[in-house]
Amino acid sequence: MAYVAGALREAGFEIQFIDALGESLDTRHPADHDCYLYGLSPEQTVEKIDPDTDIIGVGFGFSFEWPTCRDLVTDIRIRFPDALLLGGGEHITAMPEQTMKDTGLDIGLLGEGEETAVEIARAYVDGALELPKIRGITYVSPSGEVVQNERRPRKRELDKIAWPAWDLVPIENYLDRGYGFGVNRGRSMPMMASRGCPYQCTFCSNPSMWTTRWIPRDPDLLLDEMQFYQKKYGAENFDFYDLTAIVKKSWIVDFCRKIEERGLSFTWQLPSGTRTEAIDGEVASLLYWSGCRNMSYSPESGSPAVLRRIKKKIHPDSVIGSISEATKNGMNIKCNIIFGFPGETFREVCESYWFIVRMALAGAFDVSVWAFSPYPGSELFGEISGKNRFKMDDKYYDSLRSYADPSSTISYSEHFSDRELKCLRSFGVILFYIVSWIRRPYRPLKMIWNILRGRQESRSEQGLVNLFRRSQFTSTN
Repeated sequence: MAYVAGALREAGFEIQFIDALGESLDTRHPADHDCYLYGLSPEQTVEKIDPDTDIIGVGFGFSFEWPTCRDLVTDIRIRFPDALLLGGGEHITAMPEQTMKDTGLDIGLLGEGEETAVEIARAYVDGALELPKIRGITYVSPSGEVVQNERRPRKRELDKIAWPAWDLVPIENYLDRGYGFGVNRGRSMPMMASRGCPYQCTFCSNPSMWTTRWIPRDPDLLLDEMQFYQKKYGAENFDFYDLTAIVKKSWIVDFCRKIEERGLSFTWQLPSGTRTEAIDGEVASLLYWSGCRNMSYSPESGSPAVLRRIKKKIHPDSVIGSISEATKNGMNIKCNIIFGFPGETFREVCESYWFIVRMALAGAFDVSVWAFSPYPGSELFGEISGKNRFKMDDKYYDSLRSYADPSSTISYSEHFSDRELKCLRSFGVILFYIVSWIRRPYRPLKMIWNILRGRQESRSEQGLVNLFRRSQFTSTN
């Protein structure tokens, strides 16, 4: 949304940007969907919209946010019956028909939104908004049919897109509190060095949202932006939100060397999950010396059969080698594993357990064991929903939060019950830390020291700090 706001402002439009979370990070509201909402309430959010606004856009991020975003759009429509109401993001791109039928949106933006938003705004101001002529949108025709226009081609020159409009966001609230996507290593700014992912994992919605074209930015122009944030916001760390930042070895080597050539000093992280193919000893050394301290690997499984079925084109041995090289060079590595894929057997889970042990021995610092969820826009979602294995209601969308709330774990493997899958997840995490801490008994002590001094180095330390924050919040409210 910050990118879209930046593009609209560059095109000459007056922009108001409401970041409902950032406006009030410590405020918590009970929600109707068995969870809490942090930040402004929906009513407070609507109240902040300038009454003279002509066009209102709402970001529909990931699909677990759908019920909340849907209800927010309803509230906005009641308050602004004549405004042009837009929505965009991962969920709308994956579920355009449901979105347009169940909300009061006038237009849904599919995929990248900058060019589409600017085209819509210009046509609206000129009184020439002809929806059938605009690529990359979905809307409801006069006959009540949901129409999806031809998708807009991917933006190939990312550095020609305006920078995100962070000055319109309460960014200091995040920076002062150490909030970010990665580990708290100081004042952290979000960055994107690339868009898209060339792989076709069957559980991922990337092919629907971004397509399989990986497009990197120019390293020099990327560093220009980072230096600007250092000067303007005092940024000490950068969290890269890329789907897969390290795809091409020559690009990441060039980026790291230019950091050294410029004499820049900051830390940076890859918390989203990255591929390991390009990370050998040479690259790991360059990453560390350029300031990269934390990376997340996403091998997803240690079973060759499961990896083939989900089209995860990796080899477990190469992942172990990359973890070992990265750890030797001072990197802090977190790994992500998924259990419960359709058809996954207990034997295949045991293969992943052995892989978890190997990752711990190789030096990985943290692990997360998620439960598979059929995510809208993914290949597996299409297969499972086509078999009517779940109902597309709010309960389903709530289950997509199982990464943060294990109680909502649902098994889509015919070999495990929901309860069994929860136990398999828990055992995988316990197994990892037992092996890791036996192999490196100093790590628990280091974790405690880092937490006490107020600067974390690992995702587990970050998680414990967040847990403490929430417990304090609960006890005082």
